[in-house]
Amino acid sequence: MEYTPPIVSGNRLEKYTDYRNTKGETGLNIGGYIRISTTKDSQKTSIENQKKYITEWAQINKYNIVDFYIDIKTGAYSYMRNEMIRLKNDVASKKVQGIVTKEISRTSRDIMDVIELKRSLADKGAFFISIKEGYDSRTDDDEFLLIIHAGLAQKERKVTSSRVKITQLLKAKEGKANVPCPALGYMLSEDKQRLVINPDTAYIYKLIVDKFLQGWGRLKICKYLNSNGITTKSGGKWCTNSIRAILTNPVYLGVTIYNATIRIRDSNGKAKRMVRPREDWIVKENTHPALITKEKFDRIQQIIQKRKENDSKEWSSTKKYLLSGLLYCACCGGKIYGIKLPKAYAKDINKQDRNENDYYYYYFDKKSDGKCGSKLSYYRMDVVEELVMDEIKKQIKSYDMLDDLVRNKQYIYNNKLEIERKECESLKDKIEAVNAAIIKQQTAFEADIITLDEYKCRMNQLREQKQNYTRKLEILINRLNIDDKLNSAEVKFNIIRDKVNELLDNFSILDYEIKEEIIRKIVKRIYINDDYSMKFEFNFIQ
Repeated sequence: MEYTPPIVSGNRLEKYTDYRNTKGETGLNIGGYIRISTTKDSQKTSIENQKKYITEWAQINKYNIVDFYIDIKTGAYSYMRNEMIRLKNDVASKKVQGIVTKEISRTSRDIMDVIELKRSLADKGAFFISIKEGYDSRTDDDEFLLIIHAGLAQKERKVTSSRVKITQLLKAKEGKANVPCPALGYMLSEDKQRLVINPDTAYIYKLIVDKFLQGWGRLKICKYLNSNGITTKSGGKWCTNSIRAILTNPVYLGVTIYNATIRIRDSNGKAKRMVRPREDWIVKENTHPALITKEKFDRIQQIIQKRKENDSKEWSSTKKYLLSGLLYCACCGGKIYGIKLPKAYAKDINKQDRNENDYYYYYFDKKSDGKCGSKLSYYRMDVVEELVMDEIKKQIKSYDMLDDLVRNKQYIYNNKLEIERKECESLKDKIEAVNAAIIKQQTAFEADIITLDEYKCRMNQLREQKQNYTRKLEILINRLNIDDKLNSAEVKFNIIRDKVNELLDNFSILDYEIKEEIIRKIVKRIYINDDYSMKFEFNFIQ
């Protein structure tokens, strides 16, 4: 008889495959990963060289190359590369059992990115090999070698980036062009150092400006350009955001702005663009011919600001749109927004004298791409929300579905209590650390090491931290006291099911905040047709 412990039988655990066991095997299916930074001819030659290099190595070591994955991207942030994503999908589907690259810097020049790649492959039972460094993830349990190699690659990237940045800063201070792809209406001079007017596209910019100053909205301009076969700089269709970007770009005044933003890695390891302090910006005027006068440009900004303020008044309404950010047009996929319009009898009433009963509320399809085939632009808000709530009730009121939802998350019952207890201990440690810091600040003030203003500022910060930690701790302790009494998974299931059904039965009379939270927990996206039929994408319902 085979025995199984409850931690296995009571949880849906994945079966672990030790990818290190493939060490020494021959004929394994692998993928070759190649990356170049630019589309220059010299770089394209590098693709063939890397292919030959990897192919020769695979033949000698008796590996079978299933496919090559080739990206043309800079060194950092592998998650932004299409071929790297395809490679990971092939690993997940077991099409390949590992990847090989010429050198680690070909995969990424960022330490965290390289480690994340190695770990994500290991989770799927795959390995990672870099030929130049002689690195094989199957023999590097503590990742020590990987960190050293990745660190050297990152250092090389930073040095190269620093050199390029210095060159670009010098060019910017001299008023020279720093962009490979100039704004619509401009092109690079023959020596690639300055912007000059592009006669083939400058008229488009002037057309957009003239139409806007005549009172046209961005959507109307989009539709006009698209219907007349006038494409964007990249040859695509116009949208309202691209019109706004053109109308607000100071480059058309003959102004060059450089070093205004910086790209950093956020807490989730993703690339994030942020604005630098204004004193770091390099702003140069009269660096190239202007396509608009200062008076016209300022007038455009005033119109945009005024329209923005008028739009913000709409959103200051006490009426809230429950499906904002969830509702999309089934025809074109565009986002649908909430809007209110005065009733016929209320149109003559001054706006400031109207109340909520003087308006109809709708969900409005802006059709911002100018090519939506839906017959409707306005959907009655009360009708749409009632249909959505009925569908949610229909899905969730099924006891079988509730049973599946709760039991599929059974491992949470086993782990949640322990996690919350650890969190309690962590909060207690943080409170003790804050208390110690308070004593240090008091000692420093008494010894005249810090001033009174510094002391007050630091003490206020520490007291605020302590209050937040204490509040969280009290909530956790109360929750743990309740959970200790509900130690049966079946009891928990019944309580959760009853609470969900009670909420759904009273859905229409719940507070807006509660309804919003329920809907956003359940619904990911809703597509609506012009006959009010809807297609739902749920967060966890299959």
